[in-house]
Amino acid sequence: MKTKDELLKKDGCFNSNHENVKAGIFDKNPFFDKKDVVQVKYEMIRATSNDEGNVTEIADTYGFSRKSYYQMKKAFENGGLPALIPKKTGPKGAFKMDADVLLFINAFIKTHKNAKPKEISDALETEKEIKVHPRTISRHFKKN
Repeated sequence: MKTKDELLKKDGCFNSNHENVKAGIFDKNPFFDKKDVVQVKYEMIRATSNDEGNVTEIADTYGFSRKSYYQMKKAFENGGLPALIPKKTGPKGAFKMDADVLLFINAFIKTHKNAKPKEISDALETEKEIKVHPRTISRHFKKN
């Protein structure tokens, strides 16, 4: 069975800055976990709504900047608790798979019926000087 820390990391909810959380609520009761970033964000928003201090002080006590607090508060107001779950960063798709590359791949497949993604990738690099990982090509085929 995985530990809570492992599950938080897997789900992207592990607070890597947990050592910066100085709010006493996290020291008094084991229910409150500094390593759960969603819980820390929620408690920070709750603390400001209960007038437990000014935003700058509270944000610092919970390990966030004032600007981050306002972004989280707005997200929470618009989307509730799920809006506090961190979103995955990085590219959201195959950005190299533009129309030109797709045309090349389709033409290559017509002339090379049983071409493997690795062969297509090599041909793309040779003829178009575009590096596309074979796995990206394979995902494209599965999706389409």
